[in-house]
Formats: sequence, C-alpha cells, structure tokens
Amino acid sequence: MIERIWPEGWPQHFTFPAACEVDGWVVLSGMTASNEVGEIQCPGDIAGQARYILQKAERTLESVGLSMSDVVFTRDFITTAEGYGATGAVRREVFGEHLPAATGVIVAGLLRSGALIEIEVVAHRGG
Repeated sequence: MIERIWPEGWPQHFTFPAACEVDGWVVLSGMTASNEVGEIQCPGDIAGQARYILQKAERTLESVGLSMSDVVFTRDFITTAEGYGATGAVRREVFGEHLPAATGVIVAGLLRSGALIEIEVVAHRGG
C-alpha cells in the first residue's frame, strides 16, 4: 500500500503530496526553495536555495520518523552551473558522513520562476 505524506505547511493547492512511502522507501516530490506562499527564497543563490530545499526535505522526513542519514539518493535539476560547486559544501553540511548517491542534471528551466535548483530525495526506512 502507498502512503501519501502531506506534512504540516505543505501547500494544500498542490495536486501532489510532499512524499510517498511504499515498502520502506520514501520518495519526496521535487522541491524548490519556495516558501508556503510560493515565493522563492535565496534568489540568485543556488547554494542558499539548495540549503533551503534540503531543510524542507529534512522536515518532511522527520514527519515520518526518518532523518537525513536515511537518504540514499538525491537528484538535482539545475538551470545554471554557475555557483553549483558551492552546493557540495551544503551537502557535506546537511548529510555529514552519510552522503547519499546523487545525480545532477542541467535543464533549460524549472516551473517555479526564480528557482535555480530543484531537488528530489529518496530515503529508505530500516537502514
């Protein structure tokens, strides 16, 4: 059975949950650095946006009893490579010694205007 996760603060007008869990796998929907009313935080700062997104992901995982050490994979969609190297320091800060596998993809654009990065996260329960 699939459990759909709608944590507190997740915009109710979205047509998708923050995450879904099945068989111990928790897959988070792609997240941008938008706040509850859709405003992009850290405009023009890809590392700042990455930090904001990973903090949102952490809150979502905590809402189902998981932590960032349970993350096994992330996928970054970026609109520019400028400043992208700084996101590595953010990953080390957030994940510490529990760095997950990762993929980065350069895209022509993202749905949310002003978003420089969107991150998908996959975690596993029972590590």
